[in-house]
Amino acid sequence: MKGRIGCQLARLASIVPFLTWLVALAGCGNLPIVGGLGGSATPERQITFEGAVTLNVKVGGQLAGTGIVYQGKAPDGRAVVMIDGLQGLKSTADSVKWTGALVLFSLVDLNLRVVTYDESSMNLAGTIRIVVQEPNPTPGDIMANPMATFTIPLTYVVNKNTTIPGTNVTFEGADTGGARFQNLDQIPFRERFDSVVWQGHLRERIAVRYELRLLDFNDERAILGGTAGIVFEP
Repeated sequence: MKGRIGCQLARLASIVPFLTWLVALAGCGNLPIVGGLGGSATPERQITFEGAVTLNVKVGGQLAGTGIVYQGKAPDGRAVVMIDGLQGLKSTADSVKWTGALVLFSLVDLNLRVVTYDESSMNLAGTIRIVVQEPNPTPGDIMANPMATFTIPLTYVVNKNTTIPGTNVTFEGADTGGARFQNLDQIPFRERFDSVVWQGHLRERIAVRYELRLLDFNDERAILGGTAGIVFEP
């Protein structure tokens, strides 16, 4: 299935640059499927986002609301990093890990490596796992100046008459107009490779913006891929 989708996307990569990124990930099997096969009749007890992430922290600054602080370069050239108040010296490719709750009913697990650093900032790359307890997706605006934002690549396989996880958008099957969704903005139909965008709150102080593409669909299921921007508000 992923190989077939990757071939279809490759023909459109020259038109939509974003699709090039999806092709590369799908071809390597690197698009994580998050949240299983869509919603259910009962409310979700939690929703999990997990995937690759790259982050930057300025010298003297704190990384995205976590306990990670970059203090610049030590006399021997290594990076000086504080993690929850404990100081360490890090070289390129060394690990930087942090687990904690940015706001109530959340858990963030960062498993990173030092990529580059200099006198102004440090770049980190690795994986992130975010768990949100008792989500209640509500569409709406997101705060303009959040405490932290993490953008995670993902794919969803959504069965007919179930919701895209973390939203109130329901896939209702295929029609002559394309894939039909309930609670999308304006026109409810999407063709292959069309955008599916939704934003709102999972619960108080935790918001999300989905930037997805409809990769494939039939009357029984839809496959969507793209990113979720998880936003923690102060």
